Amino acid sequence: MKRATITEELAYGSTALDRLTGEKKAASPAPSAPPPAPELPKSAMIKLSVFVGRDEDAYLEALASAAKFSGGKKISKTKLVEAMVRAFRNSKLDVRGVRNEDELLSRVTAQLR
Repeated sequence: MKRATITEELAYGSTALDRLTGEKKAASPAPSAPPPAPELPKSAMIKLSVFVGRDEDAYLEALASAAKFSGGKKISKTKLVEAMVRAFRNSKLDVRGVRNEDELLSRVTAQLR
């Protein structure tokens, strides 16, 4: 049985499709400087994973559904969390000196009142 040979050029120098299909491209000269990265708009989003308990998830789901069944559209849980973050950013929540989750929760609750 013939063994496959992987060279550095095959591993790093061509596209994944070329590596899978075995097609070879003519080697192009390396650019002297990499092209500048495109600027991201100020409203560029990042993906953030948030872990919540079942109760919190059920609450977000209930809020999302309440919007739909009251004549509006269903709001995604992601949009709800995003709106909550924006609201707290505007409220100037003070988290200086917070030592644990319970203290944070009490400050957030006080900020809502």
